Amino acid sequence: VARVSELLRSQLLQPINITPVQPQLAESNLFILEGAGPADPSFNEFNPLFLRNRLALQASGVAGGKDTLGDEITQSGVWGRYSYSIGQFHYETDGFRENNDQDQDIYNAFGQVALSYKTSVQAEYQYRDVDRGDLPLRFDPDEFLPKLREPERLRLARFGFHHAFAPRSHLIGYLRYGKIEAAWKYPPYFEYSSDDEGYDGEIQHLFRSGRFNITSGAGYYDGDCKIKTTGSTDEEPNIRHTNAYVYSQINYPKNFTWTLGGSADFFKGADSNSDQFNPKAGLTWNIFPGTTLRAAGFRTLRRTLLSSQTIEPTQVAGFNQFFNDFEGTDAWRYGVGIDQRVSATVNAGAEVSRRDMEVHFVDYTDEGRTKEVDWKEDLARIYLYWTPQRWLALSAEYQFERFKRDLEYTGADNLHKIETHRFPLAVSLFDSLGFSSQIKATYIDQEGEFGNRRGVTSGDDQFWIVDAFIRYRLPKRWGFITLEARNLFDEDFQFQDTDPAHPVIYPERLILTRLTLVF
Repeated sequence: VARVSELLRSQLLQPINITPVQPQLAESNLFILEGAGPADPSFNEFNPLFLRNRLALQASGVAGGKDTLGDEITQSGVWGRYSYSIGQFHYETDGFRENNDQDQDIYNAFGQVALSYKTSVQAEYQYRDVDRGDLPLRFDPDEFLPKLREPERLRLARFGFHHAFAPRSHLIGYLRYGKIEAAWKYPPYFEYSSDDEGYDGEIQHLFRSGRFNITSGAGYYDGDCKIKTTGSTDEEPNIRHTNAYVYSQINYPKNFTWTLGGSADFFKGADSNSDQFNPKAGLTWNIFPGTTLRAAGFRTLRRTLLSSQTIEPTQVAGFNQFFNDFEGTDAWRYGVGIDQRVSATVNAGAEVSRRDMEVHFVDYTDEGRTKEVDWKEDLARIYLYWTPQRWLALSAEYQFERFKRDLEYTGADNLHKIETHRFPLAVSLFDSLGFSSQIKATYIDQEGEFGNRRGVTSGDDQFWIVDAFIRYRLPKRWGFITLEARNLFDEDFQFQDTDPAHPVIYPERLILTRLTLVF
């Protein structure tokens, strides 16, 4: 949610430019292995420093094992006060086991006009069509649904604007209409389908001063949903969500930045209703030159949005606020972190946080009753980055996750308790001729209890995963060619992915070739 929301906010604030709008960037749940798609956002920075009237084309493609094929083509242009971007994305793969395939297409059209040096308007259309099987990686590799299909179709149209009253005072906003058709089919036993149609909109004012900044805004969502479930009466709930917020950043004393504010949510949903106030508090303290301490505590109610995009600030003191939780989830998050610049070539840091959640879900094993359960998530991270030479970069991290869910929860992942320790170690090499490479070895230690009130089983596994790539950057910024290997040594393991929409490891060896061209 944070990534796609920051994209929307940057689009509303941006001046006329030729930067292509990659269709995949506005989608929050692609279920594509990290780095295995046709384009990698972090490496596709081919934007020029200076702007002139011209056309541009950016094309990327990927091919590899498991019948993996994908492409993303974006054509953009700028002329005077006008700019546009049109793009297409396709990805398909057979996956690593039966019914692990997916096929998805995304289309995007974007246009922007500068009415004056203070005011601009823009319009965007997004289309997504997905057909996929049972994709999540679970601890028991034999635990999957061989007949499950999850088709989804999304159509969105958005109008946005930006007006600068003064260099320190800006107003942005958007109005969006959308229709989403989704289903969860497991013939002949069960089928769930939902057709959501509605609109949402937000308006936000940004004020910047020397000692303090204020971000204030409000949003509204109104949608009609048609739900059909095997063995249950059809439902047609109306979902409404109104929210308002104020965030202030106060720089006092000189080395302190306080984030203070709050938001209010008025929510009427299909499974729950809630009116809630959410306090926000954060501190960023530059203790010494190169040493930054961060701390935050805040509350959220899961936002109802057409495409997971909002312009409300997505983080407090560097801690993310919004996640793809269940509808109406009430969450508190607390965190503290420290970031240290040891020298010009060494950076280190640590961070710990906790999320306490009240989650509403529909229990279809109990006549479709709506129930409330408690979830807890603990996260920790320690990192060390070192660049001893211009051509060499080293990194070491420790990542910890602990999830705990009530046994009453009957979701498809059957996750009750889980602890995961990860130790990623990476070596990256860079050559002035355009070659670069990386080898990354990650040690994973996971232990969990899987199940629900119908029964619980436990298990654990420890293993190493090695990923590697070699890349050649074409001359004159024309693009690059990459050969990549995931799970290089074909390690066999048991692993429960706690974020299946964004997988980072693959249970079999996967070889990929990627090509990106820019004109």
